[in-house]
Amino acid sequence: MTVSQRLNGTSYLTFRKELEDRGIVFSYSGYLNEVILSGIGNALRTKMTIDQTDAKVSRAVFSTFVEQVQNVIRYSAETTPPVDEEPLHGVLDDDGEPTILPYGLVVIGEYPDGTRFVTCCNMVRSTDTQKLRNQLDSIRGLDRKELGALMRQQLKDGPPEGSKGAGVGFISMAREANGKWEYDIVESAKDDFDLFCFEAHF
Repeated sequence: MTVSQRLNGTSYLTFRKELEDRGIVFSYSGYLNEVILSGIGNALRTKMTIDQTDAKVSRAVFSTFVEQVQNVIRYSAETTPPVDEEPLHGVLDDDGEPTILPYGLVVIGEYPDGTRFVTCCNMVRSTDTQKLRNQLDSIRGLDRKELGALMRQQLKDGPPEGSKGAGVGFISMAREANGKWEYDIVESAKDDFDLFCFEAHF
């Protein structure tokens, strides 16, 4: 009797090698919440301690990682249950609200020239894409001092409409990376959705 084997170890070895070749030391793709954020964050801190990463760089990488993952948790348009469906009222979060799990991708690594990177990707609605581009393009090229002044002004003005936080997430990440960041938005196979990726360099 022949037993069909679905597991292909070679494909996982190839996948692992691709991650290594790209300098990726942490990679997570799936549903995210604060517990997963904390777990990956603890491992990231330990890895940087083992590597004797410069304290200033370590703080910047960790702070940006937390901010990026929180952005995915707050704004990913890919969730379970879907955002346009009724939440699962029998499953509640710590605040007693119906649980919604956002889906995203988190990658942390180092380029061959020694530059560290923190990347997060998540689906956004196509109708929000241009607004997102405008928001990011408006802070492109600003230095740390200019970003700090903009952050203080934004905190003074209060969060913009639709924001689920203080409204300074991208400004904060750009400031931590000293203006060394980039983004990309790619059309996806899913109707009405695009994949948004943000990467900060250190």
